[in-house]
Amino acid sequence: MGYPAWFIEMIQGRLDEVCARIERQSEPRQAFEEEHKAFQALFASIDIARKPEFEYWEDKLSIKNSVLYKRLYLQGLKDGMQLANTFASPSVLSD
Repeated sequence: MGYPAWFIEMIQGRLDEVCARIERQSEPRQAFEEEHKAFQALFASIDIARKPEFEYWEDKLSIKNSVLYKRLYLQGLKDGMQLANTFASPSVLSD
């Protein structure tokens, strides 16, 4: 059983909105900036011998993704609880 197109579009829109908001918050923004700087340093001069810079960038990328996924998970949990509460309310059930 597939979901209706409007529902998928609504969920994708919400995900895009939450991602944009997370990226503007201070903790994620700092993680994004650190990862970007590490990536730029890594590829400023491509040289296999620069393994420490690669490991540093990889570490920052992992931290950035952890922050983002944590925030997305928590927001999804909140949204899911709100959606469940909305569907459980008597006014929704009587419509």
